[in-house]
Amino acid sequence: MEESSSFLSVKKNKKDKEIKKRPNKIKLNQKLNSNIQNIIIIILILIIIILCLIIGILLLTRDTSKNSNNKYINYNNKSYEIEEINKKDRGIKKEIKKIEETEKKEENEEEKEEDKEEDKEEKEEKEEKKIIDKIKYLTVKRLFQIKSDPIPEGKNQIHIAMAIDNHFIYPTLVSMASGLYNNNNKENIIVYHLLFSHDFNQNHFKVFDSLKKRYEFSLNYYKIPSFFQNFRRWVGSTDTVYYKMLLPLLFHDLERIIYLDADTLIFKDLYEMYNLPFNGNYVLGYPFHDSNKIDKYVNRAVYYINGGVILFNNELIRKDNKDIELIKFTMDKNRELWFLEQDSINIVFFGKVGILPLKYGIYMYGTVDSFERSIQIRIRFQLNRTEVIEAIKDPSLVHFSCCNPKVWNRYSSNEFGVNEICQRFHNEFYFYANKTDYYNEIYNSYMK
Repeated sequence: MEESSSFLSVKKNKKDKEIKKRPNKIKLNQKLNSNIQNIIIIILILIIIILCLIIGILLLTRDTSKNSNNKYINYNNKSYEIEEINKKDRGIKKEIKKIEETEKKEENEEEKEEDKEEDKEEKEEKEEKKIIDKIKYLTVKRLFQIKSDPIPEGKNQIHIAMAIDNHFIYPTLVSMASGLYNNNNKENIIVYHLLFSHDFNQNHFKVFDSLKKRYEFSLNYYKIPSFFQNFRRWVGSTDTVYYKMLLPLLFHDLERIIYLDADTLIFKDLYEMYNLPFNGNYVLGYPFHDSNKIDKYVNRAVYYINGGVILFNNELIRKDNKDIELIKFTMDKNRELWFLEQDSINIVFFGKVGILPLKYGIYMYGTVDSFERSIQIRIRFQLNRTEVIEAIKDPSLVHFSCCNPKVWNRYSSNEFGVNEICQRFHNEFYFYANKTDYYNEIYNSYMK
Protein backbone atom coordinates (compact mmCIF):
# COMPACT_ATOMS: atom_id res chain seq x y z
CA MET A 1 0.00 0.00 0.00
CA GLU A 2 2.74 2.38 0.90
CA GLU A 3 4.54 1.59 -2.32
CA SER A 4 1.41 2.22 -4.24
CA SER A 5 0.85 5.46 -2.44
CA SER A 6 4.42 6.49 -2.99
CA PHE A 7 4.10 5.81 -6.74
CA LEU A 8 0.95 7.88 -6.97
CA SER A 9 2.62 10.70 -5.13
CA VAL A 10 5.61 10.70 -7.46
CA LYS A 11 3.32 10.60 -10.48
CA LYS A 12 1.30 13.49 -9.11
CA ASN A 13 4.36 15.60 -8.47
CA LYS A 14 5.58 14.93 -12.00
CA LYS A 15 2.24 15.95 -13.40
CA ASP A 16 2.22 19.12 -11.34
CA LYS A 17 5.65 20.05 -12.68
CA GLU A 18 4.44 19.50 -16.21
CA ILE A 19 1.46 21.69 -15.54
CA LYS A 20 3.70 24.40 -14.17
CA LYS A 21 5.96 24.23 -17.27
CA ARG A 22 3.01 24.43 -19.76
CA PRO A 23 2.24 28.19 -19.38
CA ASN A 24 5.86 29.00 -19.97
CA LYS A 25 5.80 26.97 -23.13
CA ILE A 26 2.64 28.66 -24.33
CA LYS A 27 4.09 32.06 -23.63
CA LEU A 28 7.21 31.09 -25.54
CA ASN A 29 5.14 29.96 -28.52
CA GLN A 30 3.10 33.16 -28.44
CA LYS A 31 6.24 35.25 -28.30
CA LEU A 32 7.70 33.30 -31.19
CA ASN A 33 4.56 33.76 -33.27
CA SER A 34 4.51 37.50 -32.53
CA ASN A 35 8.07 37.87 -33.72
CA ILE A 36 7.31 35.98 -36.92
CA GLN A 37 4.33 38.27 -37.60
CA ASN A 38 6.46 41.35 -37.06
CA ILE A 39 9.06 40.02 -39.42
CA ILE A 40 6.40 39.32 -42.07
CA ILE A 41 4.95 42.81 -41.69
CA ILE A 42 8.40 44.36 -42.01
CA ILE A 43 9.07 42.28 -45.11
CA LEU A 44 5.73 43.33 -46.63
CA ILE A 45 6.44 46.98 -45.88
CA LEU A 46 9.85 46.64 -47.48
CA ILE A 47 8.29 45.00 -50.51
CA ILE A 48 5.73 47.81 -50.80
CA ILE A 49 8.45 50.42 -50.46
CA ILE A 50 10.52 48.69 -53.11
CA LEU A 51 7.50 48.44 -55.43
CA CYS A 52 6.74 52.14 -54.93
CA LEU A 53 10.32 53.01 -55.72
CA ILE A 54 10.23 50.87 -58.83
CA ILE A 55 6.92 52.43 -59.99
CA GLY A 56 8.26 55.92 -59.29
CA ILE A 57 11.42 55.22 -61.24
CA LEU A 58 9.36 53.84 -64.15
CA LEU A 59 7.06 56.87 -64.20
CA LEU A 60 9.99 59.25 -63.99
CA THR A 61 11.75 57.40 -66.77
CA ARG A 62 8.58 57.52 -68.93
CA ASP A 63 8.12 61.30 -68.44
CA THR A 64 11.79 61.89 -69.16
CA SER A 65 11.54 59.73 -72.28
CA LYS A 66 8.41 61.56 -73.39
CA ASN A 67 10.03 64.93 -72.97
CA SER A 68 13.37 63.95 -74.43
CA ASN A 69 12.03 62.00 -77.40
CA ASN A 70 9.15 64.42 -78.27
CA LYS A 71 6.58 61.63 -78.49
CA TYR A 72 3.73 64.07 -77.83
CA ILE A 73 2.33 67.06 -79.75
CA ASN A 74 -0.12 69.72 -78.67
CA TYR A 75 -3.13 70.62 -80.83
CA ASN A 76 -6.01 72.74 -79.59
CA ASN A 77 -4.63 72.55 -76.01
CA LYS A 78 -4.58 68.74 -76.09
CA SER A 79 -1.67 66.30 -76.10
CA TYR A 80 -1.46 63.56 -78.72
CA GLU A 81 1.16 60.73 -78.79
CA ILE A 82 3.05 59.93 -81.98
CA GLU A 83 3.50 56.26 -82.86
CA GLU A 84 7.24 56.27 -83.53
CA ILE A 85 9.92 58.93 -83.23
CA ASN A 86 11.17 58.30 -86.78
CA LYS A 87 7.60 58.79 -88.14
CA LYS A 88 7.05 62.12 -86.44
CA ASP A 89 5.88 64.19 -89.42
CA ARG A 90 3.58 61.53 -90.75
CA GLY A 91 2.17 60.89 -87.31
CA ILE A 92 1.47 64.59 -86.70
CA LYS A 93 -0.28 64.98 -90.03
CA LYS A 94 -2.33 61.87 -89.42
CA GLU A 95 -3.35 62.98 -85.94
CA ILE A 96 -4.17 66.53 -87.03
CA LYS A 97 -6.19 65.28 -90.01
CA LYS A 98 -8.11 62.96 -87.71
CA ILE A 99 -8.77 65.77 -85.26
CA GLU A 100 -9.86 68.17 -88.02
CA GLU A 101 -12.19 65.57 -89.51
CA THR A 102 -13.73 65.03 -86.09
CA GLU A 103 -14.15 68.77 -85.54
CA LYS A 104 -15.61 69.22 -89.03
CA LYS A 105 -18.05 66.41 -88.39
CA GLU A 106 -19.10 68.03 -85.12
CA GLU A 107 -19.53 71.40 -86.86
CA ASN A 108 -21.67 69.82 -89.58
CA GLU A 109 -23.83 68.16 -86.95
CA GLU A 110 -24.20 71.47 -85.16
CA GLU A 111 -25.15 73.19 -88.41
CA LYS A 112 -27.76 70.53 -89.10
CA GLU A 113 -29.23 71.06 -85.65
CA GLU A 114 -29.25 74.83 -86.17
CA ASP A 115 -30.93 74.43 -89.56
CA LYS A 116 -33.68 72.39 -87.94
CA GLU A 117 -34.32 75.15 -85.43
CA GLU A 118 -34.29 78.01 -87.93
CA ASP A 119 -37.59 79.19 -89.36
CA LYS A 120 -38.16 80.08 -93.01
CA GLU A 121 -37.22 83.75 -92.61
CA GLU A 122 -33.91 82.95 -90.93
CA LYS A 123 -33.03 80.49 -93.70
CA GLU A 124 -33.68 83.13 -96.34
CA GLU A 125 -31.42 85.58 -94.51
CA LYS A 126 -28.74 82.92 -94.37
CA GLU A 127 -28.95 82.32 -98.11
CA GLU A 128 -28.73 86.05 -98.78
CA LYS A 129 -25.66 86.26 -96.55
CA LYS A 130 -24.01 83.50 -98.56
CA ILE A 131 -24.55 85.51 -101.74
CA ILE A 132 -23.10 88.62 -100.08
CA ASP A 133 -20.10 86.62 -98.87
CA LYS A 134 -19.50 85.35 -102.39
CA ILE A 135 -19.73 88.83 -103.82
CA LYS A 136 -17.29 90.15 -101.20
CA TYR A 137 -14.58 88.04 -102.79
CA LEU A 138 -14.84 90.36 -105.76
CA THR A 139 -13.02 93.03 -103.75
CA VAL A 140 -9.91 90.86 -103.74
CA LYS A 141 -9.61 90.28 -107.47
CA ARG A 142 -11.73 90.23 -110.59
CA LEU A 143 -13.65 87.01 -110.43
CA PHE A 144 -15.58 85.35 -113.25
CA GLN A 145 -13.17 86.65 -115.90
CA ILE A 146 -12.77 84.15 -118.74
CA LYS A 147 -11.04 86.38 -121.31
CA SER A 148 -8.59 89.21 -120.71
CA ASP A 149 -7.07 91.43 -123.39
CA PRO A 150 -3.93 93.47 -122.77
CA ILE A 151 -4.34 97.26 -122.84
CA PRO A 152 -1.82 99.15 -124.99
CA GLU A 153 0.47 101.37 -122.94
CA GLY A 154 0.24 105.15 -123.25
CA LYS A 155 -3.44 105.14 -124.23
CA ASN A 156 -6.30 107.05 -122.61
CA GLN A 157 -8.57 104.28 -121.37
CA ILE A 158 -12.38 104.34 -121.58
CA HIS A 159 -13.87 101.41 -119.67
CA ILE A 160 -17.38 100.36 -120.73
CA ALA A 161 -19.37 97.48 -119.22
CA MET A 162 -22.36 95.78 -120.87
CA ALA A 163 -24.56 92.91 -119.63
CA ILE A 164 -25.55 90.30 -122.20
CA ASP A 165 -27.81 87.27 -122.44
CA ASN A 166 -28.62 85.02 -125.40
CA HIS A 167 -31.33 87.40 -126.68
CA PHE A 168 -29.29 90.59 -127.16
CA ILE A 169 -26.22 89.39 -129.02
CA TYR A 170 -26.64 91.44 -132.22
CA PRO A 171 -27.84 94.70 -130.60
CA THR A 172 -24.82 94.55 -128.26
CA LEU A 173 -22.53 93.95 -131.22
CA VAL A 174 -23.93 96.98 -133.11
CA SER A 175 -23.68 99.19 -130.02
CA MET A 176 -20.02 98.21 -129.59
CA ALA A 177 -19.34 98.85 -133.28
CA SER A 178 -20.85 102.35 -133.03
CA GLY A 179 -18.54 103.18 -130.12
CA LEU A 180 -15.46 101.79 -131.84
CA TYR A 181 -16.28 103.44 -135.18
CA ASN A 182 -16.63 106.86 -133.52
CA ASN A 183 -13.54 106.54 -131.34
CA ASN A 184 -11.69 108.97 -133.60
CA ASN A 185 -8.87 109.94 -131.24
CA LYS A 186 -5.97 107.52 -131.70
CA GLU A 187 -4.79 108.34 -128.19
CA ASN A 188 -7.93 106.77 -126.73
CA ILE A 189 -8.57 103.05 -126.30
CA ILE A 190 -11.99 101.58 -125.46
CA VAL A 191 -11.89 98.68 -123.00
CA TYR A 192 -15.11 96.67 -123.30
CA HIS A 193 -16.11 94.45 -120.37
CA LEU A 194 -18.89 92.05 -121.41
CA LEU A 195 -20.79 90.45 -118.51
CA PHE A 196 -22.46 87.29 -119.82
CA SER A 197 -25.31 85.44 -118.14
CA HIS A 198 -24.52 82.11 -116.50
CA ASP A 199 -26.37 80.22 -119.27
CA PHE A 200 -24.82 82.12 -122.18
CA ASN A 201 -23.90 79.99 -125.20
CA GLN A 202 -20.13 80.35 -125.56
CA ASN A 203 -20.36 79.51 -129.25
CA HIS A 204 -21.48 83.13 -129.69
CA PHE A 205 -18.19 84.53 -128.39
CA LYS A 206 -16.94 84.51 -131.97
CA VAL A 207 -19.50 87.22 -132.81
CA PHE A 208 -17.79 89.70 -130.51
CA ASP A 209 -14.30 88.43 -131.31
CA SER A 210 -14.95 89.35 -134.96
CA LEU A 211 -14.73 93.06 -134.07
CA LYS A 212 -11.02 92.60 -133.37
CA LYS A 213 -10.45 92.27 -137.12
CA ARG A 214 -11.80 95.78 -137.72
CA TYR A 215 -10.93 97.85 -134.63
CA GLU A 216 -8.23 98.28 -132.02
CA PHE A 217 -9.66 97.85 -128.55
CA SER A 218 -9.45 95.64 -125.46
CA LEU A 219 -12.10 92.92 -125.09
CA ASN A 220 -12.77 91.19 -121.75
CA TYR A 221 -15.31 88.47 -120.95
CA TYR A 222 -16.94 87.62 -117.61
CA LYS A 223 -19.46 84.90 -116.88
CA ILE A 224 -21.65 85.87 -113.92
CA PRO A 225 -23.08 83.10 -111.67
CA SER A 226 -26.81 82.97 -111.01
CA PHE A 227 -26.72 85.36 -108.03
CA PHE A 228 -29.93 87.09 -109.13
CA GLN A 229 -31.78 84.17 -110.70
CA ASN A 230 -34.67 84.33 -108.23
CA PHE A 231 -35.03 88.12 -108.30
CA ARG A 232 -38.12 89.69 -109.80
CA ARG A 233 -37.80 90.89 -113.40
CA TRP A 234 -39.88 92.17 -116.26
CA VAL A 235 -41.57 89.69 -118.59
CA GLY A 236 -39.08 88.66 -121.26
CA SER A 237 -36.05 90.00 -119.39
CA THR A 238 -33.35 88.05 -117.56
CA ASP A 239 -31.30 88.55 -114.42
CA THR A 240 -28.70 90.48 -116.46
CA VAL A 241 -30.60 93.66 -115.54
CA TYR A 242 -29.03 93.35 -112.07
CA TYR A 243 -25.42 92.94 -113.24
CA LYS A 244 -24.73 96.68 -113.23
CA MET A 245 -24.96 96.59 -109.42
CA LEU A 246 -21.80 94.44 -109.36
CA LEU A 247 -19.63 96.99 -111.15
CA PRO A 248 -18.19 98.81 -108.08
CA LEU A 249 -17.30 95.40 -106.60
CA LEU A 250 -16.13 93.63 -109.71
CA PHE A 251 -13.98 96.51 -110.99
CA HIS A 252 -12.46 97.45 -107.65
CA ASP A 253 -9.27 98.56 -109.43
CA LEU A 254 -11.06 101.16 -111.57
CA GLU A 255 -11.94 104.60 -110.29
CA ARG A 256 -14.86 104.82 -112.74
CA ILE A 257 -16.68 102.84 -115.41
CA ILE A 258 -19.52 103.48 -117.88
CA TYR A 259 -22.44 101.07 -117.95
CA LEU A 260 -24.48 100.82 -121.18
CA ASP A 261 -27.55 98.77 -122.00
CA ALA A 262 -27.48 96.81 -125.25
CA ASP A 263 -30.07 99.12 -126.86
CA THR A 264 -27.73 102.10 -127.15
CA LEU A 265 -25.87 103.77 -130.03
CA ILE A 266 -22.76 105.93 -129.66
CA PHE A 267 -22.21 108.81 -132.08
CA LYS A 268 -19.15 110.54 -130.62
CA ASP A 269 -15.94 109.88 -128.75
CA LEU A 270 -16.88 109.14 -125.10
CA TYR A 271 -13.57 110.19 -123.52
CA GLU A 272 -15.08 113.49 -122.36
CA MET A 273 -18.06 111.72 -120.82
CA TYR A 274 -15.82 109.14 -119.15
CA ASN A 275 -13.82 111.86 -117.39
CA LEU A 276 -16.70 114.08 -116.24
CA PRO A 277 -16.31 115.38 -112.65
CA PHE A 278 -18.58 113.58 -110.18
CA ASN A 279 -18.82 116.55 -107.79
CA GLY A 280 -19.31 114.19 -104.84
CA ASN A 281 -21.93 112.00 -106.54
CA TYR A 282 -21.91 108.20 -106.61
CA VAL A 283 -23.39 108.01 -110.11
CA LEU A 284 -24.24 110.20 -113.08
CA GLY A 285 -27.12 109.33 -115.40
CA TYR A 286 -29.79 110.95 -117.48
CA PRO A 287 -33.17 111.99 -116.05
CA PHE A 288 -36.11 109.62 -116.08
CA HIS A 289 -39.76 110.57 -115.90
CA ASP A 290 -41.06 108.18 -113.19
CA SER A 291 -39.12 109.50 -110.21
CA ASN A 292 -42.23 109.35 -108.01
CA LYS A 293 -41.97 105.55 -107.95
CA ILE A 294 -39.49 105.74 -105.06
CA ASP A 295 -41.22 108.41 -102.97
CA LYS A 296 -42.20 105.80 -100.36
CA TYR A 297 -38.50 105.15 -99.66
CA VAL A 298 -36.98 108.64 -99.88
CA ASN A 299 -38.20 112.16 -99.35
CA ARG A 300 -38.99 113.14 -102.95
CA ALA A 301 -35.91 112.52 -105.06
CA VAL A 302 -35.05 115.64 -107.03
CA TYR A 303 -32.80 113.62 -109.32
CA TYR A 304 -33.96 110.22 -110.56
CA ILE A 305 -31.89 108.62 -113.32
CA ASN A 306 -32.47 105.91 -115.89
CA GLY A 307 -30.54 102.65 -115.46
CA GLY A 308 -29.52 102.24 -119.10
CA VAL A 309 -26.62 104.72 -119.19
CA ILE A 310 -24.70 105.29 -115.94
CA LEU A 311 -21.24 106.58 -115.09
CA PHE A 312 -20.24 104.85 -111.82
CA ASN A 313 -17.93 106.50 -109.27
CA ASN A 314 -16.52 103.16 -108.09
CA GLU A 315 -13.96 104.75 -105.78
CA LEU A 316 -16.45 106.76 -103.70
CA ILE A 317 -19.08 103.99 -103.70
CA ARG A 318 -16.60 101.53 -102.19
CA LYS A 319 -15.20 104.10 -99.78
CA ASP A 320 -18.67 104.70 -98.31
CA ASN A 321 -19.56 100.96 -98.33
CA LYS A 322 -22.45 101.60 -100.67
CA ASP A 323 -21.45 98.68 -102.90
CA ILE A 324 -22.64 96.02 -100.45
CA GLU A 325 -25.56 98.15 -99.28
CA LEU A 326 -26.85 98.30 -102.86
CA ILE A 327 -26.83 94.50 -103.15
CA LYS A 328 -28.45 93.96 -99.75
CA PHE A 329 -31.21 96.50 -100.37
CA THR A 330 -32.06 94.93 -103.71
CA MET A 331 -32.20 91.49 -102.13
CA ASP A 332 -34.64 92.71 -99.51
CA LYS A 333 -36.83 94.90 -101.70
CA ASN A 334 -36.55 93.62 -105.28
CA ARG A 335 -40.11 92.24 -105.28
CA GLU A 336 -41.49 95.58 -104.11
CA LEU A 337 -39.64 97.88 -106.52
CA TRP A 338 -41.34 98.96 -109.72
CA PHE A 339 -38.24 99.65 -111.80
CA LEU A 340 -36.14 96.95 -110.12
CA GLU A 341 -32.40 97.75 -110.02
CA GLN A 342 -33.05 101.27 -111.34
CA ASP A 343 -35.09 102.05 -108.23
CA SER A 344 -32.42 100.45 -106.01
CA ILE A 345 -29.68 102.65 -107.44
CA ASN A 346 -31.72 105.83 -106.98
CA ILE A 347 -32.76 104.90 -103.43
CA VAL A 348 -29.43 103.67 -102.05
CA PHE A 349 -27.48 106.51 -103.72
CA PHE A 350 -30.13 109.09 -102.80
CA GLY A 351 -28.67 112.55 -102.32
CA LYS A 352 -25.61 111.71 -104.41
CA VAL A 353 -27.25 111.05 -107.77
CA GLY A 354 -26.11 113.45 -110.48
CA ILE A 355 -27.30 114.26 -114.00
CA LEU A 356 -25.26 113.69 -117.15
CA PRO A 357 -25.20 116.47 -119.74
CA LEU A 358 -28.17 115.75 -121.97
CA LYS A 359 -26.05 115.10 -125.04
CA TYR A 360 -25.00 111.83 -123.35
CA GLY A 361 -28.49 110.61 -122.70
CA ILE A 362 -31.48 111.46 -124.83
CA TYR A 363 -34.02 108.70 -125.05
CA MET A 364 -37.78 109.16 -125.03
CA TYR A 365 -37.85 112.79 -126.13
CA GLY A 366 -36.45 112.27 -129.60
CA THR A 367 -38.11 115.45 -130.84
CA VAL A 368 -38.88 118.78 -129.19
CA ASP A 369 -42.58 117.88 -129.28
CA SER A 370 -42.04 114.62 -127.42
CA PHE A 371 -39.90 116.49 -124.91
CA GLU A 372 -42.72 118.98 -124.32
CA ARG A 373 -45.09 116.07 -123.70
CA SER A 374 -42.72 114.84 -120.98
CA ILE A 375 -43.37 118.00 -118.98
CA GLN A 376 -42.85 116.17 -115.69
CA ILE A 377 -39.15 115.93 -116.47
CA ARG A 378 -38.84 119.68 -116.94
CA ILE A 379 -40.64 120.38 -113.66
CA ARG A 380 -38.74 117.85 -111.61
CA PHE A 381 -35.28 118.42 -113.06
CA GLN A 382 -35.55 122.04 -114.20
CA LEU A 383 -33.88 121.23 -117.51
CA ASN A 384 -32.74 123.87 -119.93
CA ARG A 385 -34.87 123.71 -123.09
CA THR A 386 -32.08 125.05 -125.30
CA GLU A 387 -29.76 122.30 -124.07
CA VAL A 388 -32.45 119.72 -124.80
CA ILE A 389 -32.88 120.95 -128.39
CA GLU A 390 -29.12 120.86 -129.00
CA ALA A 391 -28.85 117.35 -127.53
CA ILE A 392 -31.67 116.10 -129.76
CA LYS A 393 -30.08 117.58 -132.89
CA ASP A 394 -26.55 116.34 -132.20
CA PRO A 395 -26.47 113.59 -129.54
CA SER A 396 -23.37 111.81 -128.35
CA LEU A 397 -25.29 108.75 -127.18
CA VAL A 398 -28.87 107.54 -127.55
CA HIS A 399 -30.68 104.94 -125.46
CA PHE A 400 -33.77 103.35 -127.04
CA SER A 401 -35.39 102.34 -123.76
CA CYS A 402 -38.94 103.26 -124.68
CA CYS A 403 -39.01 102.10 -128.28
CA ASN A 404 -41.23 99.05 -128.47
CA PRO A 405 -40.58 97.18 -130.69
CA LYS A 406 -36.95 98.23 -130.67
CA VAL A 407 -35.26 100.51 -133.17
CA TRP A 408 -33.78 97.56 -135.10
CA ASN A 409 -37.23 96.19 -135.94
CA ARG A 410 -39.12 97.15 -139.09
CA TYR A 411 -41.89 98.90 -137.19
CA SER A 412 -41.95 100.71 -133.85
CA SER A 413 -44.97 101.78 -131.87
CA ASN A 414 -45.73 105.35 -130.88
CA GLU A 415 -45.80 104.48 -127.18
CA PHE A 416 -44.89 107.53 -125.06
CA GLY A 417 -44.76 109.56 -128.29
CA VAL A 418 -41.38 108.15 -129.26
CA ASN A 419 -42.20 106.93 -132.76
CA GLU A 420 -40.15 109.84 -134.13
CA ILE A 421 -36.91 108.82 -132.40
CA CYS A 422 -37.27 105.18 -133.38
CA GLN A 423 -37.86 106.05 -137.04
CA ARG A 424 -35.05 108.56 -137.07
CA PHE A 425 -32.42 106.16 -135.76
CA HIS A 426 -33.62 103.03 -137.54
CA ASN A 427 -31.27 103.68 -140.47
CA GLU A 428 -28.49 104.69 -138.08
CA PHE A 429 -28.69 101.28 -136.44
CA TYR A 430 -28.20 99.46 -139.75
CA PHE A 431 -25.41 101.83 -140.72
CA TYR A 432 -23.41 100.56 -137.75
CA ALA A 433 -24.61 96.99 -138.30
CA ASN A 434 -22.83 97.27 -141.64
CA LYS A 435 -19.62 98.05 -139.73
CA THR A 436 -19.60 94.46 -138.44
CA ASP A 437 -19.15 91.06 -140.08
CA TYR A 438 -22.77 90.14 -139.32
CA TYR A 439 -24.89 92.63 -141.26
CA ASN A 440 -26.82 89.96 -143.20
CA GLU A 441 -27.54 87.92 -140.07
CA ILE A 442 -28.73 91.05 -138.24
CA TYR A 443 -30.93 92.23 -141.10
CA ASN A 444 -32.48 88.80 -141.59
CA SER A 445 -33.12 88.44 -137.87
CA TYR A 446 -35.08 91.68 -137.46
CA MET A 447 -36.29 92.83 -140.88
CA LYS A 448 -37.62 89.65 -142.49
